[in-house]
Amino acid sequence: MGIKPNSARGADLAERVRSILASKNLTLSRVSQLSAARLGRSSPYFLPHTLYHEFRLGTFSPSLHQVFALSQISGYRFSDWLRVLGCNLEDIPRFQVLLPSKRTMLLDSSLVDDDAWIPWFRNRARGGLVPPIAPLAQLLQLVSPRRLRFLSEISNRGFLYARIGRQDALAFPDLIPGSIVRVNPRFSNGCIPKTNGATSTQIFLIEHNKGLFCCRLRVVEKGIIVPIGTLFSYAQVELRVPREARIVGVVDIEIRPMLHTDQPEVPRDLGKHWKPQLLVTHKKIGPLLRASRTKVHLSLREVARMSRTIAGLLGDDRYFVSPSSLCDYELSNTPPRHFHKAITLCSLYGLQFHTFLKGIGIVLAEAGTERILDHLVHRVLDTESIEKSDDNNIQVRNGFLEHMVERCEEIPFFLRESIVALSDLDDASLDDFFWIGGKQDVLHPCLANGLFALVNRREKRPMHFSSKPAWQQPVYVILRRDGTYLCACCGIENGSLVIHPYSQQFHRSEHLRYHHDAEVVGRIVTVARKLR
Repeated sequence: MGIKPNSARGADLAERVRSILASKNLTLSRVSQLSAARLGRSSPYFLPHTLYHEFRLGTFSPSLHQVFALSQISGYRFSDWLRVLGCNLEDIPRFQVLLPSKRTMLLDSSLVDDDAWIPWFRNRARGGLVPPIAPLAQLLQLVSPRRLRFLSEISNRGFLYARIGRQDALAFPDLIPGSIVRVNPRFSNGCIPKTNGATSTQIFLIEHNKGLFCCRLRVVEKGIIVPIGTLFSYAQVELRVPREARIVGVVDIEIRPMLHTDQPEVPRDLGKHWKPQLLVTHKKIGPLLRASRTKVHLSLREVARMSRTIAGLLGDDRYFVSPSSLCDYELSNTPPRHFHKAITLCSLYGLQFHTFLKGIGIVLAEAGTERILDHLVHRVLDTESIEKSDDNNIQVRNGFLEHMVERCEEIPFFLRESIVALSDLDDASLDDFFWIGGKQDVLHPCLANGLFALVNRREKRPMHFSSKPAWQQPVYVILRRDGTYLCACCGIENGSLVIHPYSQQFHRSEHLRYHHDAEVVGRIVTVARKLR
């Protein structure tokens, strides 16, 4: 697909690049001369003086090196230039969440644009205590959007995020395939048992030569750990820290999709005893790509097939990577020519974009730091008065919003484009999000230490399956006649709404008159909960 010859899109791109350079009193001819003078015409950073013409023809897209040269010469940010050229870096974490994965992978949460406009809220005026379960629309109301940089104190606290692969069932059913977990890399050594043979109560994200895995740890002796599975029979292999394994951090929050959950599996290479190898950090792009692909357990053909899916979703064939090209990248240390393919590889390999750039010799610290104006970079526009408003800063008040932020510690704004992938809801609104953080005695294990539930309010017909385990049972939000809410598994029997408790404490099954004593609000499709 790509940019069609003589298309309006190509002409618009050329005009926007001209306007951006003009804002710095630069011409394309001058930029071309500077790129040649600094690094030579044979350098991958060289920018041709025919760039506008080639944009209009749709015959050229700059490489990552050339985009870096534009950034360095103009002083504008590298990520902004990529956005101008049609590349949205936030597609990387979006595809990492959307596409199925065999092994657990780190999500690149660093790519969110800090000048993006973010929907924001304020507390609703209300009397009394916050209910233990309530729709967020009763507690918060929308206000003008905020620049993300004004919310930095709740969006950049150093947490990592990972998506559980279907072959990582070590912590199942506490964590399930497809779940997104938050990882705190600043854990204390007290989290790891000191007694030889003791197993940790907390779940850790660890890395060894087979990839990334979430599990509890058993200490054999000082510096030697064994990953422990909860239900499935993984081979117990002793790993020396830090030579053969790295403890990335403690898992403290799970965002669990409640629909289309993959059945976990124990892969053959992890079910039988295997010999650990030393952890190696690869600096060159070829070995880096090969090691990253191996850790997510993908063949060249599987990567090519999944890249075709990305190309289809973005409507651009340049995101497709053939098996032969993949082989060339790994064997010849030659980076992809188009930046589109870098986006695809980082998405499928769980490779951090800054690591990819470092592998091809680009040092982001040397790029420009100024932001390009919204109308030139295709950000959502808003008025300057909003940006300068005192309301941009979070007001310290003793309300629900502040309590919620304190409980969560950090809000993962980079996941805002992944709500559809996590819930199958195309148009989720504030009415679909429920606060469940005040309920202690829960009726389903996935609601323990819950924070939020996302509800499909169109699924009001409750179903309960006697032959399915708790982790596969649908969970619903129920509105009682007295105005209080309940989250539980339930089904209709002889005209009654029967509540089926799955809890550690004893609870009798409750029978309510359907449509009289209670109504089903909808089915919970995603849950966010703390693990400690």
